Amino acid sequence: MSDPTALPNFTPSTGGPAQGGDDAPAEAPLRDRVNEALTELGVESRIDDDGDVAFAFEDQQLFVRCADDESNVLRVFGQWSLEDPVPADELERLKISNDVNVAFNLVKAAVANDTLLVTSEHILPRGADVRGLLGIAVPLVIQGVQLWHQRATGQVPGMQPGEGEPGADAAAPAPGEGELPR
Repeated sequence: MSDPTALPNFTPSTGGPAQGGDDAPAEAPLRDRVNEALTELGVESRIDDDGDVAFAFEDQQLFVRCADDESNVLRVFGQWSLEDPVPADELERLKISNDVNVAFNLVKAAVANDTLLVTSEHILPRGADVRGLLGIAVPLVIQGVQLWHQRATGQVPGMQPGEGEPGADAAAPAPGEGELPR
């Protein structure tokens, strides 16, 4: 076990030259870069009342919350109202959320009251490929919701209702592809 007092201090420096000794040009605010990336991907977006970037993907309303500070945290998320045939039992809903959290490394699911929240959160380094990240994170959020609903309704993942043979699970784009599937 490491001695926490021996860990280096990672507090961000204020001002001064960037790594490498050069003054790097300031990046546009993260929210602007997200809007630009979504436009490049052919997705129409808007800024909602909470300041999040709102957009529709596969007929689902999704959002991107951007921390335009030194943390550069980008959170892709959606919220879905839970109704029949989803179990009403809170413990069962939480167990299903845990299954999703175990199945995906980049997606987490939670239930609050009768609302399912699925998120994918990322800390972006300077100069990060926002378009490529969204090309991976957005489909993963949708897949997390689909898996949650399949488990909640007793469907086998990869099978459509009424099918006898399991189908191939929809795959997220390979890292670097950065394209949202249509």
